[in-house]
Amino acid sequence: MNDYLDTLKQSFSKDSFLASLFFFFVLSSWYTLRPLRNELAVQDIDNISLLLAMVGIGMLFANLIYSWVASKTNLKQLIIFCYLFLASNLVVFINLDFSSSAWVGRSFYVWCNIYSFFVVAIFWVVAINLFRQNKAKKYFGFISFGGTLGAAFGSRLSKYIANNFSITPIDGGPEEINISIFAIFTLGLLIIGLLIGLYCIGRVKSETIALGGSAKDAFKNLFDSSDVRQLAIYMFLFTSLMTIHWITSAIIFEEAIESSIERVALFADIELAVSLIAGVTQIFLTSFIVKRLGIKFILFSYGVIFSIVFIVYAFAPLLISAILITIFLRVFEYSINKPSREIVFSHLSKNKRYKSSVLVDTFFARLGDFSGSIFLGLFKGTQVVFSVAPIMAIPFAVTISIIGSRISKILKD
Repeated sequence: MNDYLDTLKQSFSKDSFLASLFFFFVLSSWYTLRPLRNELAVQDIDNISLLLAMVGIGMLFANLIYSWVASKTNLKQLIIFCYLFLASNLVVFINLDFSSSAWVGRSFYVWCNIYSFFVVAIFWVVAINLFRQNKAKKYFGFISFGGTLGAAFGSRLSKYIANNFSITPIDGGPEEINISIFAIFTLGLLIIGLLIGLYCIGRVKSETIALGGSAKDAFKNLFDSSDVRQLAIYMFLFTSLMTIHWITSAIIFEEAIESSIERVALFADIELAVSLIAGVTQIFLTSFIVKRLGIKFILFSYGVIFSIVFIVYAFAPLLISAILITIFLRVFEYSINKPSREIVFSHLSKNKRYKSSVLVDTFFARLGDFSGSIFLGLFKGTQVVFSVAPIMAIPFAVTISIIGSRISKILKD
Protein backbone atom coordinates (compact mmCIF):
# COMPACT_ATOMS: atom_id res chain seq x y z
CA MET A 1 0.00 0.00 0.00
CA ASN A 2 2.82 2.40 0.90
CA ASP A 3 4.49 1.61 -2.41
CA TYR A 4 1.28 2.51 -4.24
CA LEU A 5 0.86 5.80 -2.29
CA ASP A 6 4.50 6.79 -2.95
CA THR A 7 4.05 6.15 -6.67
CA LEU A 8 0.84 8.20 -6.66
CA LYS A 9 2.45 11.17 -4.88
CA GLN A 10 5.37 11.23 -7.31
CA SER A 11 2.95 11.74 -10.22
CA PHE A 12 2.16 15.31 -9.12
CA SER A 13 4.31 18.40 -9.66
CA LYS A 14 3.92 21.90 -11.09
CA ASP A 15 5.46 20.80 -14.40
CA SER A 16 3.25 17.73 -14.70
CA PHE A 17 0.19 19.88 -13.94
CA LEU A 18 1.09 22.39 -16.68
CA ALA A 19 1.75 19.62 -19.18
CA SER A 20 -1.53 17.98 -18.18
CA LEU A 21 -3.37 21.28 -18.76
CA PHE A 22 -1.65 21.62 -22.14
CA PHE A 23 -2.82 18.12 -23.09
CA PHE A 24 -6.34 18.97 -21.90
CA PHE A 25 -6.76 21.65 -24.57
CA VAL A 26 -4.97 19.65 -27.27
CA LEU A 27 -7.25 16.65 -26.87
CA SER A 28 -10.39 18.71 -26.29
CA SER A 29 -9.77 20.36 -29.67
CA TRP A 30 -9.51 16.95 -31.36
CA TYR A 31 -12.41 15.32 -29.51
CA THR A 32 -14.68 18.13 -30.53
CA LEU A 33 -14.08 16.89 -34.08
CA ARG A 34 -13.82 13.16 -33.44
CA PRO A 35 -17.55 12.22 -33.32
CA LEU A 36 -18.03 14.30 -36.48
CA ARG A 37 -15.11 12.50 -38.14
CA ASN A 38 -16.64 9.16 -37.19
CA GLU A 39 -20.01 10.15 -38.65
CA LEU A 40 -18.42 11.31 -41.92
CA ALA A 41 -16.77 7.88 -42.16
CA VAL A 42 -20.04 6.04 -41.50
CA GLN A 43 -21.78 8.10 -44.21
CA ASP A 44 -19.06 7.22 -46.74
CA ILE A 45 -18.01 3.76 -45.50
CA ASP A 46 -17.88 2.33 -49.06
CA ASN A 47 -15.05 4.74 -49.93
CA ILE A 48 -13.15 4.38 -46.67
CA SER A 49 -10.10 2.65 -48.22
CA LEU A 50 -9.71 5.45 -50.77
CA LEU A 51 -10.01 8.10 -48.08
CA LEU A 52 -7.49 6.36 -45.82
CA ALA A 53 -5.08 6.06 -48.78
CA MET A 54 -5.38 9.83 -49.24
CA VAL A 55 -4.69 10.29 -45.53
CA GLY A 56 -1.57 8.13 -45.80
CA ILE A 57 -0.23 10.15 -48.73
CA GLY A 58 -0.98 13.36 -46.86
CA MET A 59 0.88 12.03 -43.81
CA LEU A 60 3.94 11.21 -45.93
CA PHE A 61 4.27 14.74 -47.26
CA ALA A 62 3.39 16.28 -43.91
CA ASN A 63 6.21 14.33 -42.24
CA LEU A 64 8.77 15.52 -44.78
CA ILE A 65 7.72 19.11 -44.14
CA TYR A 66 7.66 18.60 -40.38
CA SER A 67 11.12 17.00 -40.34
CA TRP A 68 12.52 19.90 -42.36
CA VAL A 69 10.96 22.46 -40.01
CA ALA A 70 12.19 20.53 -36.95
CA SER A 71 15.75 20.65 -38.35
CA LYS A 72 15.66 24.44 -38.64
CA THR A 73 13.87 25.36 -35.40
CA ASN A 74 13.93 24.81 -31.66
CA LEU A 75 11.06 23.25 -29.71
CA LYS A 76 9.27 26.56 -29.11
CA GLN A 77 9.42 27.62 -32.76
CA LEU A 78 8.39 24.13 -33.87
CA ILE A 79 5.17 24.08 -31.87
CA ILE A 80 4.29 27.62 -32.98
CA PHE A 81 4.68 26.73 -36.65
CA CYS A 82 2.83 23.40 -36.45
CA TYR A 83 -0.15 24.54 -34.38
CA LEU A 84 -0.62 27.83 -36.21
CA PHE A 85 -0.52 25.97 -39.52
CA LEU A 86 -3.27 23.63 -38.30
CA ALA A 87 -5.22 26.65 -37.03
CA SER A 88 -5.01 28.30 -40.45
CA ASN A 89 -6.46 25.13 -42.00
CA LEU A 90 -9.44 25.39 -39.66
CA VAL A 91 -10.03 28.98 -40.78
CA VAL A 92 -10.20 27.75 -44.38
CA PHE A 93 -12.75 25.05 -43.54
CA ILE A 94 -14.89 27.50 -41.59
CA ASN A 95 -15.42 29.43 -44.83
CA LEU A 96 -16.18 26.45 -47.11
CA ASP A 97 -19.63 25.38 -48.28
CA PHE A 98 -19.87 21.71 -47.35
CA SER A 99 -23.13 21.26 -49.25
CA SER A 100 -21.51 22.22 -52.56
CA SER A 101 -19.75 18.89 -53.14
CA ALA A 102 -19.25 15.53 -51.45
CA TRP A 103 -15.51 16.02 -51.87
CA VAL A 104 -15.52 19.04 -49.58
CA GLY A 105 -16.71 16.79 -46.76
CA ARG A 106 -14.27 14.07 -47.80
CA SER A 107 -11.39 16.53 -47.80
CA PHE A 108 -12.39 17.55 -44.28
CA TYR A 109 -12.45 13.89 -43.23
CA VAL A 110 -8.93 13.40 -44.62
CA TRP A 111 -7.72 16.56 -42.90
CA CYS A 112 -9.34 15.53 -39.58
CA ASN A 113 -7.29 12.33 -39.59
CA ILE A 114 -4.07 14.22 -40.28
CA TYR A 115 -4.98 16.79 -37.63
CA SER A 116 -5.78 14.15 -35.01
CA PHE A 117 -2.38 12.50 -35.25
CA PHE A 118 -0.23 15.58 -35.70
CA VAL A 119 -1.80 17.70 -32.97
CA VAL A 120 -1.28 14.86 -30.48
CA ALA A 121 2.12 13.79 -31.85
CA ILE A 122 3.46 17.35 -31.48
CA PHE A 123 2.25 17.40 -27.89
CA TRP A 124 4.13 14.19 -27.15
CA VAL A 125 7.26 15.56 -28.83
CA VAL A 126 7.12 18.32 -26.23
CA ALA A 127 6.39 15.87 -23.40
CA ILE A 128 9.12 13.32 -24.16
CA ASN A 129 11.69 16.11 -24.49
CA LEU A 130 10.68 17.87 -21.26
CA PHE A 131 10.25 14.66 -19.23
CA ARG A 132 12.93 12.06 -19.85
CA GLN A 133 13.14 8.41 -18.75
CA ASN A 134 12.39 8.25 -14.98
CA LYS A 135 10.34 11.46 -15.05
CA ALA A 136 8.34 9.99 -17.91
CA LYS A 137 7.45 6.94 -15.80
CA LYS A 138 6.34 9.17 -12.92
CA TYR A 139 4.44 11.85 -14.80
CA PHE A 140 2.97 10.39 -17.99
CA GLY A 141 -0.01 8.82 -16.24
CA PHE A 142 -1.06 12.14 -14.70
CA ILE A 143 -0.30 14.03 -17.92
CA SER A 144 -2.47 11.56 -19.84
CA PHE A 145 -5.23 12.25 -17.32
CA GLY A 146 -5.30 15.87 -18.45
CA GLY A 147 -5.80 14.67 -21.99
CA THR A 148 -8.60 12.40 -20.86
CA LEU A 149 -10.43 15.29 -19.21
CA GLY A 150 -9.96 17.21 -22.44
CA ALA A 151 -11.40 14.29 -24.38
CA ALA A 152 -14.44 14.24 -22.07
CA PHE A 153 -14.92 17.97 -22.45
CA GLY A 154 -14.50 17.83 -26.22
CA SER A 155 -16.95 14.94 -26.62
CA ARG A 156 -19.58 16.77 -24.55
CA LEU A 157 -19.00 19.92 -26.57
CA SER A 158 -19.35 17.90 -29.78
CA LYS A 159 -22.70 16.50 -28.65
CA TYR A 160 -23.89 19.98 -27.68
CA ILE A 161 -22.93 21.37 -31.09
CA ALA A 162 -24.63 18.49 -32.92
CA ASN A 163 -27.86 18.94 -30.96
CA ASN A 164 -28.02 22.75 -30.99
CA PHE A 165 -26.33 23.95 -34.18
CA SER A 166 -27.73 21.60 -36.81
CA ILE A 167 -28.87 23.06 -40.15
CA THR A 168 -32.50 22.65 -41.22
CA PRO A 169 -32.74 22.58 -45.05
CA ILE A 170 -35.22 24.90 -46.80
CA ASP A 171 -37.05 21.91 -48.31
CA GLY A 172 -37.87 20.64 -44.83
CA GLY A 173 -35.61 17.60 -45.13
CA PRO A 174 -33.69 16.05 -42.24
CA GLU A 175 -31.32 18.22 -40.23
CA GLU A 176 -27.69 18.39 -41.33
CA ILE A 177 -24.57 18.75 -39.21
CA ASN A 178 -23.06 22.26 -39.13
CA ILE A 179 -19.40 21.43 -39.73
CA SER A 180 -18.24 25.06 -39.64
CA ILE A 181 -19.36 25.46 -36.03
CA PHE A 182 -17.32 22.39 -35.07
CA ALA A 183 -14.28 24.00 -36.72
CA ILE A 184 -14.78 27.33 -34.89
CA PHE A 185 -14.82 25.70 -31.44
CA THR A 186 -11.83 23.50 -32.33
CA LEU A 187 -9.86 26.56 -33.43
CA GLY A 188 -10.39 28.32 -30.10
CA LEU A 189 -9.33 25.30 -28.05
CA LEU A 190 -6.21 24.76 -30.16
CA ILE A 191 -5.02 28.35 -29.70
CA ILE A 192 -5.43 28.12 -25.91
CA GLY A 193 -3.47 24.86 -25.94
CA LEU A 194 -0.68 26.49 -27.95
CA LEU A 195 -0.31 29.30 -25.41
CA ILE A 196 -0.08 26.89 -22.48
CA GLY A 197 2.38 24.71 -24.41
CA LEU A 198 4.65 27.69 -25.03
CA TYR A 199 4.64 28.46 -21.31
CA CYS A 200 5.66 24.87 -20.54
CA ILE A 201 8.54 25.03 -23.01
CA GLY A 202 9.64 28.40 -21.63
CA ARG A 203 10.47 26.73 -18.32
CA VAL A 204 13.19 24.61 -19.97
CA LYS A 205 16.11 26.69 -21.29
CA SER A 206 17.87 23.70 -22.87
CA GLU A 207 15.20 23.51 -25.58
CA THR A 208 16.09 26.86 -27.18
CA ILE A 209 18.68 25.44 -29.61
CA ALA A 210 17.72 24.29 -33.11
CA LEU A 211 17.90 20.53 -33.59
CA GLY A 212 19.77 20.50 -36.91
CA GLY A 213 19.93 17.66 -39.41
CA SER A 214 17.79 17.35 -42.54
CA ALA A 215 14.25 16.61 -43.67
CA LYS A 216 15.26 13.00 -44.41
CA ASP A 217 16.35 12.17 -40.86
CA ALA A 218 13.02 10.67 -39.76
CA PHE A 219 13.11 8.20 -42.67
CA LYS A 220 16.86 7.65 -42.43
CA ASN A 221 16.46 6.54 -38.81
CA LEU A 222 14.19 3.73 -39.98
CA PHE A 223 17.10 2.13 -41.85
CA ASP A 224 19.82 2.99 -39.34
CA SER A 225 18.04 2.16 -36.07
CA SER A 226 16.42 -1.17 -35.18
CA ASP A 227 14.73 0.58 -32.24
CA VAL A 228 12.86 2.98 -34.52
CA ARG A 229 12.09 0.16 -36.95
CA GLN A 230 10.48 -1.98 -34.27
CA LEU A 231 8.44 0.95 -32.95
CA ALA A 232 7.25 1.68 -36.49
CA ILE A 233 6.21 -1.96 -37.05
CA TYR A 234 4.42 -2.01 -33.69
CA MET A 235 2.46 1.14 -34.54
CA PHE A 236 1.65 -0.20 -38.01
CA LEU A 237 0.28 -3.45 -36.59
CA PHE A 238 -1.61 -1.72 -33.79
CA THR A 239 -3.43 0.70 -36.11
CA SER A 240 -4.09 -2.04 -38.67
CA LEU A 241 -5.76 -4.19 -36.04
CA MET A 242 -7.56 -1.19 -34.55
CA THR A 243 -8.93 -0.28 -37.99
CA ILE A 244 -10.20 -3.82 -38.51
CA HIS A 245 -12.06 -3.44 -35.21
CA TRP A 246 -13.25 0.07 -36.08
CA ILE A 247 -14.68 -0.77 -39.51
CA THR A 248 -16.37 -3.87 -38.11
CA SER A 249 -17.94 -1.81 -35.33
CA ALA A 250 -18.88 0.99 -37.78
CA ILE A 251 -20.91 -1.49 -39.83
CA ILE A 252 -22.67 -2.63 -36.65
CA PHE A 253 -23.42 0.98 -35.67
CA GLU A 254 -24.77 1.77 -39.15
CA GLU A 255 -27.07 -1.27 -39.18
CA ALA A 256 -28.32 -0.75 -35.62
CA ILE A 257 -28.95 3.03 -35.70
CA GLU A 258 -30.45 4.77 -38.73
CA SER A 259 -30.31 8.45 -37.64
CA SER A 260 -27.10 10.38 -38.32
CA ILE A 261 -27.71 12.72 -35.37
CA GLU A 262 -28.33 9.76 -33.04
CA ARG A 263 -25.08 8.11 -34.14
CA VAL A 264 -23.08 11.28 -33.48
CA ALA A 265 -24.70 11.49 -30.04
CA LEU A 266 -23.84 7.82 -29.35
CA PHE A 267 -20.24 8.36 -30.46
CA ALA A 268 -20.05 11.32 -28.08
CA ASP A 269 -21.45 9.18 -25.24
CA ILE A 270 -18.85 6.52 -25.95
CA GLU A 271 -16.14 9.19 -25.80
CA LEU A 272 -17.46 10.30 -22.41
CA ALA A 273 -17.46 6.76 -21.04
CA VAL A 274 -13.90 6.24 -22.29
CA SER A 275 -12.83 9.53 -20.73
CA LEU A 276 -14.32 8.77 -17.31
CA ILE A 277 -12.89 5.25 -17.06
CA ALA A 278 -9.52 6.22 -18.54
CA GLY A 279 -9.33 9.26 -16.26
CA VAL A 280 -9.72 7.20 -13.09
CA THR A 281 -7.17 4.70 -14.40
CA GLN A 282 -4.62 7.34 -15.39
CA ILE A 283 -4.67 9.32 -12.18
CA PHE A 284 -4.76 6.39 -9.76
CA LEU A 285 -3.37 3.33 -11.56
CA THR A 286 -1.24 4.04 -14.66
CA SER A 287 2.08 4.76 -12.94
CA PHE A 288 1.56 1.87 -10.53
CA ILE A 289 0.63 -0.58 -13.32
CA VAL A 290 3.62 0.45 -15.42
CA LYS A 291 5.90 0.00 -12.43
CA ARG A 292 4.41 -3.34 -11.36
CA LEU A 293 3.68 -5.09 -14.67
CA GLY A 294 6.52 -3.54 -16.66
CA ILE A 295 6.68 -2.16 -20.20
CA LYS A 296 7.35 -5.59 -21.73
CA PHE A 297 4.16 -7.17 -20.41
CA ILE A 298 2.04 -4.15 -21.39
CA LEU A 299 3.33 -3.98 -24.97
CA PHE A 300 2.99 -7.77 -25.27
CA SER A 301 -0.65 -7.82 -24.15
CA TYR A 302 -2.14 -6.13 -27.22
CA GLY A 303 -1.97 -9.29 -29.30
CA VAL A 304 -3.91 -11.26 -26.71
CA ILE A 305 -6.53 -8.52 -26.38
CA PHE A 306 -7.11 -8.19 -30.14
CA SER A 307 -7.41 -11.97 -30.54
CA ILE A 308 -10.19 -12.03 -27.93
CA VAL A 309 -11.92 -9.02 -29.54
CA PHE A 310 -12.02 -10.63 -32.98
CA ILE A 311 -13.43 -13.85 -31.59
CA VAL A 312 -16.21 -11.88 -29.84
CA TYR A 313 -17.11 -10.13 -33.13
CA ALA A 314 -17.37 -13.53 -34.82
CA PHE A 315 -19.80 -14.99 -32.29
CA ALA A 316 -21.61 -11.87 -30.97
CA PRO A 317 -21.67 -9.06 -33.61
CA LEU A 318 -24.11 -6.98 -31.53
CA LEU A 319 -24.40 -3.25 -30.84
CA ILE A 320 -23.58 -3.78 -27.16
CA SER A 321 -20.48 -5.80 -28.15
CA ALA A 322 -19.24 -2.98 -30.41
CA ILE A 323 -19.83 -0.39 -27.68
CA LEU A 324 -18.08 -2.33 -24.89
CA ILE A 325 -15.15 -3.39 -27.08
CA THR A 326 -14.64 0.18 -28.33
CA ILE A 327 -14.61 1.51 -24.77
CA PHE A 328 -12.21 -1.17 -23.51
CA LEU A 329 -9.71 -0.84 -26.36
CA ARG A 330 -9.64 2.93 -26.08
CA VAL A 331 -9.22 2.88 -22.28
CA PHE A 332 -6.35 0.41 -22.55
CA GLU A 333 -4.68 2.46 -25.29
CA TYR A 334 -4.94 5.84 -23.58
CA SER A 335 -4.33 4.72 -20.00
CA ILE A 336 -1.73 1.99 -20.32
CA ASN A 337 -0.27 1.30 -23.77
CA LYS A 338 0.19 4.85 -25.09
CA PRO A 339 2.04 6.10 -21.96
CA SER A 340 4.21 2.97 -22.13
CA ARG A 341 5.16 3.64 -25.77
CA GLU A 342 5.99 7.26 -24.96
CA ILE A 343 8.21 6.14 -22.09
CA VAL A 344 10.12 4.05 -24.64
CA PHE A 345 10.41 7.10 -26.92
CA SER A 346 11.84 9.15 -24.03
CA HIS A 347 14.86 6.79 -23.97
CA LEU A 348 15.78 7.49 -27.61
CA SER A 349 18.29 10.09 -28.82
CA LYS A 350 17.15 13.70 -29.35
CA ASN A 351 16.98 13.43 -33.14
CA LYS A 352 14.78 10.35 -32.90
CA ARG A 353 12.59 11.89 -30.20
CA TYR A 354 11.89 14.94 -32.35
CA LYS A 355 11.56 13.35 -35.77
CA SER A 356 11.10 9.58 -35.65
CA SER A 357 8.46 9.70 -32.91
CA VAL A 358 6.23 11.88 -35.12
CA LEU A 359 6.83 9.69 -38.19
CA VAL A 360 5.84 6.60 -36.21
CA ASP A 361 2.80 8.24 -34.58
CA THR A 362 1.49 9.73 -37.83
CA PHE A 363 2.60 8.09 -41.09
CA PHE A 364 2.89 4.52 -39.83
CA ALA A 365 -0.34 4.91 -37.91
CA ARG A 366 -2.17 6.03 -41.04
CA LEU A 367 -0.43 3.35 -43.12
CA GLY A 368 -1.79 0.83 -40.64
CA ASP A 369 -5.29 2.30 -40.98
CA PHE A 370 -5.15 1.95 -44.74
CA SER A 371 -3.78 -1.60 -44.57
CA GLY A 372 -6.47 -2.63 -42.10
CA SER A 373 -9.20 -1.32 -44.39
CA ILE A 374 -7.66 -3.11 -47.40
CA PHE A 375 -7.46 -6.33 -45.38
CA LEU A 376 -11.20 -6.25 -44.68
CA GLY A 377 -11.86 -5.16 -48.28
CA LEU A 378 -10.35 -8.43 -49.49
CA PHE A 379 -13.35 -10.26 -48.04
CA LYS A 380 -15.93 -7.96 -49.60
CA GLY A 381 -18.17 -9.86 -52.01
CA THR A 382 -17.08 -13.24 -50.63
CA GLN A 383 -19.03 -15.69 -48.50
CA VAL A 384 -17.11 -14.55 -45.40
CA VAL A 385 -19.36 -12.23 -43.36
CA PHE A 386 -17.85 -9.03 -42.00
CA SER A 387 -17.96 -10.21 -38.38
CA VAL A 388 -15.94 -13.36 -39.15
CA ALA A 389 -13.31 -11.69 -41.34
CA PRO A 390 -11.39 -10.17 -38.37
CA ILE A 391 -10.53 -13.69 -37.15
CA MET A 392 -8.23 -13.94 -40.18
CA ALA A 393 -6.15 -11.13 -38.61
CA ILE A 394 -5.29 -13.09 -35.44
CA PRO A 395 -1.81 -14.06 -36.79
CA PHE A 396 -1.03 -10.33 -36.97
CA ALA A 397 -2.23 -9.98 -33.38
CA VAL A 398 0.32 -12.66 -32.38
CA THR A 399 3.02 -10.73 -34.27
CA ILE A 400 2.37 -7.50 -32.38
CA SER A 401 2.92 -9.32 -29.09
CA ILE A 402 6.30 -10.59 -30.31
CA ILE A 403 7.37 -7.12 -31.47
CA GLY A 404 6.14 -5.60 -28.21
CA SER A 405 8.37 -7.92 -26.20
CA ARG A 406 11.40 -6.88 -28.26
CA ILE A 407 10.72 -3.14 -27.98
CA SER A 408 11.06 -3.24 -24.20
CA LYS A 409 14.79 -3.95 -24.61
CA ILE A 410 15.24 -0.28 -25.62
CA LEU A 411 14.78 0.65 -21.95
CA LYS A 412 17.89 -1.32 -21.04
CA ASP A 413 20.14 0.61 -23.46
